[in-house]
Amino acid sequence: MSIFKDMFRAFKYRNFRLFFPGLAISQIGIWVQNVSINWLVYDISKSSLVMGTVLFVNTIPLMLLTPFAGVIADKFSRHKLLLMVQILFATQAFLMTFLSFMGWLRIWNIMALGVFLNCIAAIDMPLRQSTFVFVVDNKEDLGNAISLNSTCFNLARLVGPSIGGLLIAGVGVSVGFLFNFLCLVPSIILVKKMKIIENKPQTIQQESFFEGLKEGLIYSIKTPQIRTLILYLGLYCFLILVYPMLLPIYTAEVLGKNADTLGFLLGAAGVGSLISSLLLATKHDTKNLRLIVYLGVVLACLCYIGLGFTTNSKIALLLMFGVGLGCTTVLTPENMLLQSIVDNDKRGRVLGMNALAFLGPSALSSLFAGALSHMSGISHTFIILGTLMLICGSILTYKLLKLPFNRKI
Repeated sequence: MSIFKDMFRAFKYRNFRLFFPGLAISQIGIWVQNVSINWLVYDISKSSLVMGTVLFVNTIPLMLLTPFAGVIADKFSRHKLLLMVQILFATQAFLMTFLSFMGWLRIWNIMALGVFLNCIAAIDMPLRQSTFVFVVDNKEDLGNAISLNSTCFNLARLVGPSIGGLLIAGVGVSVGFLFNFLCLVPSIILVKKMKIIENKPQTIQQESFFEGLKEGLIYSIKTPQIRTLILYLGLYCFLILVYPMLLPIYTAEVLGKNADTLGFLLGAAGVGSLISSLLLATKHDTKNLRLIVYLGVVLACLCYIGLGFTTNSKIALLLMFGVGLGCTTVLTPENMLLQSIVDNDKRGRVLGMNALAFLGPSALSSLFAGALSHMSGISHTFIILGTLMLICGSILTYKLLKLPFNRKI
């Protein structure tokens, strides 16, 4: 088998061939919208503290609903849920587009629509992550599907911010919101064509939401591998994955550039992430994944610290490439390790906890990093966050290396 065929082996399954392009297109649109919102909020407020507050309020649903989303994924039809989620995403995109073209977008309704968006996202992430085992017929290709999902996300992160920055600079944020809506239409069509066969245990379908949540929580806490991985992810997201919120401020205040440079900085991170996810797609087992996670932490943290010491946009582009490379080298192996040990009947709930560790800390860190940059400056914020994560990552990697993991994904 050639390296190319090995890297994309999950495409031999019909469901994955439908699932992947729909996700890729919709993710591009979502990134365009995210860049448009971040730039619009900063343009209206001129305040990093306001930006952090807006993002924090918008993502409160992630912390409240994501654990229950895992229960929903384990109890109900994944196919119907996937279709519903895509339709709701399109509804939110349409409302953003309409209000923007009418000139009615203000901080308060941006926050309201952000809350709506993240209510949907709270269901989407654990649902999507727990679906991969059902869109590949052979579980040995699950790791490849997870890595290609990361490729999908990172390809969108590469293309989306660049498109968003150019659209903002060229025709304004309203077209960015319209672009997102148009990207979600094909995703709805492709998801509808999928055929997912599940055999859900009767006990899961009959138990209450709180019973299901309690069972998943106890299982996650009592399994040391799951507990440590989720803690690792939560700390990493809190300290490092806040850069999309910080970069508009960094671009304007440190580099002295505009929206198109912001797009290229985020695009550079996307290139690094894309390369990492494609390389990880060739792996067939979990061997050395824990060390790979740590290498990703070290790289991302050193690049973060480097951003704090440079005012040169070309160096910043190179450092953002390193941040992207490091981030995916942490996030994708963490997911692969987690899915290698979780039981199928608890997959949705565990991945719901994992999604909470991914999304919840990022919401809190928007408020924390916004306040930190307001007090100490954006450059010092990058240095502080990078240093803290380097220390935490070293401690948690030491703990992970002592725990056994399945070799097969």
